[in-house]
Amino acid sequence: MNTTNTDGLRGLDEDPDLDRMLGAAARPSTGLTPEVRSRLAAMAESAMAPDRPSHRRRAALAAAVLAPVLLVGGAGAAFAATMVDWSQFWGTSTSATTEWQAWAEDPDAIVTYSLPGGGACELRLGDVTYSPDPARPDGVEADPRSADAVRDYLRAGDLFTEADVENAIVSGRVVDENFIEEDDGSRTRFGYGTENYDADVEYNMAVTSAIQNRMTEYVEGRGLPMVGVGWSGQEKCTGVDE
Repeated sequence: MNTTNTDGLRGLDEDPDLDRMLGAAARPSTGLTPEVRSRLAAMAESAMAPDRPSHRRRAALAAAVLAPVLLVGGAGAAFAATMVDWSQFWGTSTSATTEWQAWAEDPDAIVTYSLPGGGACELRLGDVTYSPDPARPDGVEADPRSADAVRDYLRAGDLFTEADVENAIVSGRVVDENFIEEDDGSRTRFGYGTENYDADVEYNMAVTSAIQNRMTEYVEGRGLPMVGVGWSGQEKCTGVDE
């Protein structure tokens, strides 16, 4: 998939159907289609720890890899599950001992923020790419200047201050029910309002969603489309129970 240049989104790169579905979008969407939701649920199921203990454990925070469409709106709340090892889902860790990826050694932006549980995170953003799908539908415009606009936004201002994190949390809580379907057909609900809820995970994902939303507003406010633009994010968090 051409929306990011990272090793984080395992499984998505090899899915041409999902690639075409996301590529057909003229801009990131705050909604999740049944097709996307189904694929997210399937990937979530594959990330379920096979030997999870009977007691509830807090999930390791997922790495903040920004992906247009998938991390906007409802998907943020979808990741707040304590029975899912989201670090496996993203294929990378947020541990403070994890090495920064090469691009993150010289990122376009560094965002630091505190978690509700008392932990702290440092999010690095950069690795901006422009690679529009040549097979995208007619009328879906792409412009290389959009990548420059993303870089400009990342390099200027205080991203965390400008991001509306609280709104991202509220928006994430009003989406349709999130669940993982077990092998026996039963469903395990997760996210806000369920016993499988972690405020740190919810806040973590809301931050990335809010930054992306504001970035999209900045670029499109200049008359440029977000089609074909990708970027990467990596973060390290401390004081988080795993």
